[in-house]
Amino acid sequence: MSRIQFLASSRPLNILEEIAEYNDKDSYDSDMYFSVHDTDEYWYDILKPIITMPYIYEAHGLDQPYFFVYLEKYMELGDVFELYEIPVQHWYEESIQRVLEKPEPILINIGQYTYQNQFGTYQLNAKKWAEELSHRTIVTEFGVTTIVKYD
Repeated sequence: MSRIQFLASSRPLNILEEIAEYNDKDSYDSDMYFSVHDTDEYWYDILKPIITMPYIYEAHGLDQPYFFVYLEKYMELGDVFELYEIPVQHWYEESIQRVLEKPEPILINIGQYTYQNQFGTYQLNAKKWAEELSHRTIVTEFGVTTIVKYD
């Protein structure tokens, strides 16, 4: 099995309908594609020690341009998303344990245009924040990425 990405949210999402216009099957581009699907209940207990949001989805392309389009268009003030990636599904215990012992969280506030990781806090350009984020680590196995929209 390969890697698996998760997107957890503070509210239920209607992503399939909302991003349908961007994920048009006639113009499918795997370098830009973003998708989200309901996750198996199996993963809820596994992710419980590191994910705090109540709605968990399996995702693909959380570091792709269409994900940033989604954030820009549909993320509401007060929303919180958590992103996490397990590099090999069958070896998830190691990944979860590493995050619990030595977390390397990332915090992105798209309301204030900031990106924060273990190396510092960086101000993003208000007009080019999505492009700037595309050059940074967004989802990782080393910690949970929290994306918030607060002023």
